[in-house]
Amino acid sequence: MKVNEFKKQLQDLVTHGLIADIFKMERSYMLLKNIGTNAHVINAPSAGNFGELFGSIQVALQTDIILAVTRLYDPPDKKYPTRCIRRLLYLIEENRNKLPSIIEKYNLKKELQRIGMDENAISLVDTDEPAFALELVKYFLNILDHPLTINTLQKLKVIRDKSIAHNEQCTEIQGPAWLELERLIQHAKEFAGILRWAYFSTVYMHDGNYILTSDAERPSRALNRLLRQIIPMEKAPDLFLGAKNMDSGKSVGWAAPTANLRHKTLDYWNIIAYA
Repeated sequence: MKVNEFKKQLQDLVTHGLIADIFKMERSYMLLKNIGTNAHVINAPSAGNFGELFGSIQVALQTDIILAVTRLYDPPDKKYPTRCIRRLLYLIEENRNKLPSIIEKYNLKKELQRIGMDENAISLVDTDEPAFALELVKYFLNILDHPLTINTLQKLKVIRDKSIAHNEQCTEIQGPAWLELERLIQHAKEFAGILRWAYFSTVYMHDGNYILTSDAERPSRALNRLLRQIIPMEKAPDLFLGAKNMDSGKSVGWAAPTANLRHKTLDYWNIIAYA
């Protein structure tokens, strides 16, 4: 593969694969949680009883989350190339001598230290960039091959294949906890942030903060504004505890089925199949 072809392919995999699916997952996850946080208002008969509407939206959001995460962590397919993390790692390994020169070395090393990469591997940023690329691949392949990652992905793929993509006649399916999905997305965000610093001289991760997370939160903040429009405080004053804080996007103190969402499994949202 020629250098220009490789750079173009690398850009495509990072932008339209890694970053796009991270954004889809975060956007859907935060909106799903916010609907749950406001369930007390949404379900209230005195406020119009919009539970069925937003419950349907929650199901669609959950499907989007599962598909986005599994796309990121799917194994590469030779016949049908996908924009997955493992394919991106293999591509970097095979073309390590064609990678763009690292310009933002200080910021790159700072992020590598934050995620806990070995200092000897980090030092290669200054002395041997192709060797650093191999260490970077090794670091993230170890995450992909970790038993916790494998176990979480197996559970997700069972839901995707048996309940979303197909309606297989089987017993109840239990997915991973939402906290496990958050870990997968955090690894993907760290990988995207490091690649952007290393080979595109662009900030996507700074001091552990993924900058596109704020953009992904916009629909969730818009929901807060929408609820204030369709359910005026004077119509259901007892429901709007702390309503003045609604536009902040933070929890406003309502009882919510998503109160401990991170520790619940995906079957909590009824993505299950029955024999």
